[in-house]
Amino acid sequence: MKIALGVAALALLAAMPVGAQTIGGTISPLRLPSQKLPWTPPATFNATEVSGAESTYVPSTFVTFDSAVAAGKVQLKEMGKTVAQAATDSRAAARANATKARFAQDDLGRVVLFRN
Repeated sequence: MKIALGVAALALLAAMPVGAQTIGGTISPLRLPSQKLPWTPPATFNATEVSGAESTYVPSTFVTFDSAVAAGKVQLKEMGKTVAQAATDSRAAARANATKARFAQDDLGRVVLFRN
């Protein structure tokens, strides 16, 4: 009997409106007068996006796939090296100039350093 009464009370509490969108809302069964939040219109922002300059603007036109690929390859050649390519070249040059050393054992079992 106590379990049934507890479940019924819990169901009644869950079914009551909470009034989360009101100021002074409560979950008690006694409804006190409350004031609703005032309505405000959605915010609007005046924004402008600008990129580049008028001198760099070129209107797009339709080109065939092959000519677009050729134009892209020309642009890639004009760009030069990227940071990653420059770092790879610098590292390869440093490794080529580095003195190489290796360790080996002589006939008596001692470690000997050989430099090339």
